[in-house]
Amino acid sequence: MRYGRTIVAIAMLLVLAVGSFMFVLPLTMAEPVDTYHSRWHLVRETADEDAADFATAYDLTGVGTTDGDFASKDTSSVLAGGAFQIRSANASFGHEGYSAGGAWIFAICGSNYADVDDTFSFDIIGWSKTNGMLQKIAEGDGVIGTQAVGIYPDGGDAHGALISLTSVAYTHSTETFTESGEFGDAAVGMMARVTGTGFTNEIVDITTATANTVICDITTSATDCTDATIQINPAFWADTINLDATTKWPSVAVYNSGNNQVCIVLIDTTGLEWIQWIFYDAGAGSGEAGNITVYGRRY
Repeated sequence: MRYGRTIVAIAMLLVLAVGSFMFVLPLTMAEPVDTYHSRWHLVRETADEDAADFATAYDLTGVGTTDGDFASKDTSSVLAGGAFQIRSANASFGHEGYSAGGAWIFAICGSNYADVDDTFSFDIIGWSKTNGMLQKIAEGDGVIGTQAVGIYPDGGDAHGALISLTSVAYTHSTETFTESGEFGDAAVGMMARVTGTGFTNEIVDITTATANTVICDITTSATDCTDATIQINPAFWADTINLDATTKWPSVAVYNSGNNQVCIVLIDTTGLEWIQWIFYDAGAGSGEAGNITVYGRRY
């Protein structure tokens, strides 16, 4: 009987242990919620090109160059144009609590300076932990599309970052907005978001610009008004991205390119702690986009 009671006790303990394991298992094996609810993070602050070309930013040629060393990585903050740190210690991640590695998606937005479809070029580079060398991930070019940003994912007005005015006088016959001394930063080729009495809200080309007036290619106006709002130069999402090389990194892909919607770049960041987008051909020449911003999130 003594042995029988012992066997029964052991059996009961095994049942309890198995039951506890089955109870805990769903909790420990559940998919990480951050994959589904990760917010967009600012990966590259709004700015024009970083350099005339990639080699000007990071020279990887020649025996004497050290630009490919970890110590040569741009140590500036993202707000100052530096690399983005993707490990979980990054305070901006807050409660999301995910670690480095896994897939990230990235979206690019910018402003037009030559009406529509302005372009840009880029290189994507990364580093692993301390003393990891610079590694080229991808390179390519893109086109700004027609889906307006509105509000940046991390907050802030993306319609009128350059100029935002209310109660502006609008003359219907000449499609002219007048506000003394307020349009000095506007230029032909920029876009304007206009709202007000007598015309439907729209984003239009600026065809003439002076310090006091701008003329836009309005398509829906019907009358003069004095309550117009004009916001210059709206940001739009890049809708087309082309990769010049797809064999530099194990997994890089582009989705939804060429549809006048948000085009994304999907990168397997496994092994990387830092990532940086280097832009050129952006903001310094005819037909080039400017005010380029990059956002990224865990995928």
